[in-house]
Amino acid sequence: MTTQVQTLPRLDPHLVYWLDAIGSLAMGLALLVSADALTGLAGWTLPSAFLWTIGLLLLPWAAFNAWIARMAVPARPLVLGNIAGDIAWVLGSLALIMLHAANLSPAGMALLAGQGVAVAAVLALKLFGARSLLA
Repeated sequence: MTTQVQTLPRLDPHLVYWLDAIGSLAMGLALLVSADALTGLAGWTLPSAFLWTIGLLLLPWAAFNAWIARMAVPARPLVLGNIAGDIAWVLGSLALIMLHAANLSPAGMALLAGQGVAVAAVLALKLFGARSLLA
C-alpha cells in the first residue's frame, strides 16, 4: 500500500525581500512627507526631524532589500546583515516605546508598536527562509 503525503507549496524566500523593499519604500516616503503630522499624532517629545531621518534611511534599506531579492543566491553576509538590520529595528522600536511610553498618545503607541510587530513578522519570515535562500 502506498501512502501519499501532501505537502504545502513553499514560498520563494525572495518574496519577503520584495515585500520588505516595497513596504520600506512606502513607509520611507510616508515619513518624509508627513513627519510633522506623525510626530504630533504620536505625542512624543522627539523632533519631527527624527521621523524624517528614519524615512530617509528607509530608502536605501528598500534598495538593499530589492538588491537581495534580485539575487538568485545572495551572499551570506548580505542576508545576515539584512536580518541584523531587522533585529535592530525591532529592538529600537521596543526602546522607543519604553522610553516614550509616558508621552505617547494611544495612536502613537499603536503606530509604533504596529510597525515593530510588522518588522518582527518580516524578520521571522526572513529567518524561516534563510536556509533555502542561501542554498
